[in-house]
Amino acid sequence: MLRLHACLIVTLVVLMAGASAYAQTALSASLTNSQENPPTNPTLSTGGARPASFGTATFTLNSTMTAMTFSATIFNIDFTGSQTPDPNDDLIAAHIHAGPAVSPTTNGGVVWGFFGSPFNDNNPNDVVMTPFTNGVGGTISGKWDAPEGNGTNLAAQLPNILAGRSYINFHTKQFGGGEIRGMISLAPGISTGATLPAGTVGVAYSQTLTASGGTTPLTWTVTSGTLPAGLSLSSAGVLSGTPTIVGTSSFTVKVTDTTSAFSNQTFSLTILPTTLNFTSALRIPQVVDGGNFVTQFAIVNLDQTQVSFQFKFWGDSGSALSLPMQNGVPGNLAGTLAPGATAFAQTTGASSPLLQGWAEVASTGRIGVLGIFRVSTPGASDSEATVVGTQSGSNVLLPFDNTQGFVTGVAVSNTNPTQTLNIFLTFTPENGAPTNASLTLPAHGHTAFVLPTAYAVTAGARGSIRFAASSSDLAVVGLRFSPKNSFTLLGSFQ
Repeated sequence: MLRLHACLIVTLVVLMAGASAYAQTALSASLTNSQENPPTNPTLSTGGARPASFGTATFTLNSTMTAMTFSATIFNIDFTGSQTPDPNDDLIAAHIHAGPAVSPTTNGGVVWGFFGSPFNDNNPNDVVMTPFTNGVGGTISGKWDAPEGNGTNLAAQLPNILAGRSYINFHTKQFGGGEIRGMISLAPGISTGATLPAGTVGVAYSQTLTASGGTTPLTWTVTSGTLPAGLSLSSAGVLSGTPTIVGTSSFTVKVTDTTSAFSNQTFSLTILPTTLNFTSALRIPQVVDGGNFVTQFAIVNLDQTQVSFQFKFWGDSGSALSLPMQNGVPGNLAGTLAPGATAFAQTTGASSPLLQGWAEVASTGRIGVLGIFRVSTPGASDSEATVVGTQSGSNVLLPFDNTQGFVTGVAVSNTNPTQTLNIFLTFTPENGAPTNASLTLPAHGHTAFVLPTAYAVTAGARGSIRFAASSSDLAVVGLRFSPKNSFTLLGSFQ
């Protein structure tokens, strides 16, 4: 048998049965007049006082530490020269300074300029500057690429940056040596995923946000967006309360350590209705993660009103399946959709050993659900197949094709949460007499198999399989694999 086809069989069995030295590194700085050396006291050119300037900046070193992106938001410094009539607050330059002796009380030379002179963000120029339309100041971002620097480069300055021997400085017409600055410090990294576990109206909710690094104690605050009604966030990072309104909320949280280093992250939290009826849920008879496979889910609101939904994942034995989700909590997929809206989610693909099972999806209204399998096989093109979420039944018919090199895989689920399901199978080949078999699944159980391996009567044949049970708790799907490593859904019929 061709090697490709052998690999295909292995892939069928799999379906059915850091690379880098560093993670991304986050840093931050809080900029004030008092951190300048010596401290500054902004005034108008006529001698009167003007508002103190201040700001924040965040920095991210990529996983190979060959580039550092940054974004700074600055207040009460004139970004355009026309935000205020007085010239003293006009921005003339902005730099990163660093050196072996740099400290909060010791100045250092310019190692990278991103506004004014010297200007070093030129290989390429990544600077984006957006003045405030209301108020004085703005945001500025850029990227320190490996070749750039003011007589130096990022690699040479990394020891200083990571050791806290660098600062970001904004210079104005009044203070050519710098009006505000902030020491660049390693920031506490928020480790809680962006999608929080769903809550339920009227049921007490508690989730502790976590971070690594930073100088403790850490302080947590909500900086934008709105928490779900009934919930609050403590300074210790505990999100708790009793939700009162169904819906999905998005909000940004900031964690700050005792050195004023900080990180921000936007979270999503869905509050579900008090009850969701899983008896009439849609079923996806096969989900998989690992072994080159990922499963993507597409959920569409078919109603004219808001709809909430929740997935439950089950493994072969009928136990809850902790299916890993990108930017989410394993085994937890829920949300709220506006009329006509669509949501997408995807597994990580990183499970080892392979995870497989099935899913049921309950909702407060009419939804459509797709499960999309994607396989990336070394040396071959990616392939996909899509399973439509359907109701379970008691009498299901599935076509199969094991001819011309094709091989059929089958997945069967018992959607009953409490009862074992005895299933009677009738194989009817295109040319031949029917053959019978049976299988038994535990409550919420699942099985998947390569058809001609499990039932030799189907080898080299094509036809149909009838699955019959005494209750409407059957969910079945087939996948036909080709010798060229593609695979296609074989839908079931009732």
